[in-house]
Amino acid sequence: MAPFRFRSSALSLLLATPLFAQQPATRALTKPEAEFQESFDAVTALRELPGGRVLVTDLGPKTVILADFKSGQQRTVGRNGQGPGEYQFPGELLPLSGDSTLLVDRVSRRFLPIGPDGTLGRTLPYPDGLAGMAEPRGADRQGRIYFQASPFGGGGLDNGEPPAIPDSVALIRWDRATNRLDTLTRVKIPSIKMQVSGTSNARAIMMRPQPYAAADEWVVAADGRIGVARVGDYHVEWLGPQAARGAPVPYDPVKVTDTDKQAYMSAMKNSRNRIIVNQGGPGRGAQEMKPPEPDASEFDWPAVKPPFRSGGGLRAVFLTPEGQLWVGRSTAARDSTPVFDVFDGRGARTGRVTLPLGRRVVGMGQDVVYAVRTDADGLQWLERYRR
Repeated sequence: MAPFRFRSSALSLLLATPLFAQQPATRALTKPEAEFQESFDAVTALRELPGGRVLVTDLGPKTVILADFKSGQQRTVGRNGQGPGEYQFPGELLPLSGDSTLLVDRVSRRFLPIGPDGTLGRTLPYPDGLAGMAEPRGADRQGRIYFQASPFGGGGLDNGEPPAIPDSVALIRWDRATNRLDTLTRVKIPSIKMQVSGTSNARAIMMRPQPYAAADEWVVAADGRIGVARVGDYHVEWLGPQAARGAPVPYDPVKVTDTDKQAYMSAMKNSRNRIIVNQGGPGRGAQEMKPPEPDASEFDWPAVKPPFRSGGGLRAVFLTPEGQLWVGRSTAARDSTPVFDVFDGRGARTGRVTLPLGRRVVGMGQDVVYAVRTDADGLQWLERYRR
C-alpha cells in the first residue's frame, strides 16, 4: 500500500509548525462606540457602574469624578484634603459587592468607601502590620483586600546607606472580618536604583525604577481567584479556587533602541515615576528637597523589553467581568498601537486584541473596554469600545 500523503500544502505547513508557535487570531477595536464629552488631565483608575456611569480617578487635579456617558454630566466625588470625606492622593478604585467601591488613598494609608450613587462612607484605615508603602491592588466580593507588600520597610537609612531592595515581595490578603493577614504568594518587582543626597541633617532617598524592568503583574477576581502574569517564562497562572497554570507563551523580544530610551527619559520627567522620602529634623533640614533631574547614564539599559508592560504607575493587566485576563504587550516606542494577549480562566491564551494608535486602556466593563486618547494639548479623552 502506498504511503498516505497530504495533498494540501497548507495543511502540511500547519502540521510542520509546532502548535505552541501558532498565534491566536487578532481582533482590532478600531472605533469607540462613545466618547465622554469632558476631558481629563491624568486618568489613572476607572470603575464601571450600572447605567452608563463610571468612577474615574483623575490624578492631575487629584479628584474622583462620577461621569455619566448617557447624559454627558459629571460631578466630583468628595474633595482633596485630610478630613472626613476627603482624600490626599486618590488612587485605585477597588470593586466591592453591590456596586460599591473602595477608593485608595495611599498617602493617608486608608480607604474611602464610595456608594453606587457616589456618596462617601466612613474612612477605613490600612490594617496594622503592613510596613512601608504597601499597594492595595484588588478586593473580592467578601470584602477581603489584596496588597502587594512594600519592597522596603518604614525605617530610615542604615549607616547612611539605603536598605537593600529584594527582587520579589509578598502578595497579601487582608480578611477584614477576622483582621487576619495571609501571604498567598510572591511576585517579582521591577529593579529599583536608590540614591541618597543631602547632608547628615537632611537626607533624601530617591528611588527610581530601572528602565523596562521585568516584573509580574496580577489582578483579583470577585470570587477571590488571583490571576498572575509571570514574566520569567511569560505564562499566566490562577491562584485560589480552581487553581490553574497556563503554558509558556512564545514571543519575539522587542529591542530597546535609542528612541525607546528617549521615550523613557521623557516619561521620567513626570514626578509620579519617582518616590521621594525626606529625612531630617525640624527647621531647615526638614524642608522638602527637590530631586535632581534623571540622566540617562544613571540607568542600566536592558537589551530587550520584557514580554509585557509593567511598572510606571500605570496598569498593564486587566480583568473583564467574564473572567478574561488581558495582558498589555511590550511594543517599540515608534509603534504605540496597544496590543493585548487575552487569557481564559485556565491560563490559556485565547486571542489578541489591538486598539487604535496611541490609546491607553484604563478599565474594563460589561462587554466594553475603556481607553484614553491624549490630544495635542495634553488633554485626555475617555473612550468606550465594544469588545
